[in-house]
Amino acid sequence: MGTGFKGGTIKYHSIGQNVRITSNSYKYTNGYFGEKSPSTGSKTRNIVSSDSVSTATDFYNKIALGGTETVYNNGNMRITQMSDGSVITWRKISSSDGTPVVEINISNSSHTGGVKQQKIHFTEEVK
Repeated sequence: MGTGFKGGTIKYHSIGQNVRITSNSYKYTNGYFGEKSPSTGSKTRNIVSSDSVSTATDFYNKIALGGTETVYNNGNMRITQMSDGSVITWRKISSSDGTPVVEINISNSSHTGGVKQQKIHFTEEVK
């Protein structure tokens, strides 16, 4: 029997509990992950890698650990509710630019751990 929590954890996590493990693997400054997108406001971020889908999935699995996940659109979208009320959304393809994206919505959060509301696009390295 499964626990029902993402990543096989035995208890419900808040996004604040997952900040440390995620920030150990990804640039994290003043509540934001990655780099500010040059064409938009500070809430839109970019993380560049050689495999954007794998990187987006790894990031999502870390930040959403211990939440309750619902899968949509044949696995191309996943939404995880965290214990504090924050919501993490992973989409394989963003409607705006075609890149994988993870959106962090903390508008109903009671324990953000300092994470700010943001949308992170995962782009391919230019070779």
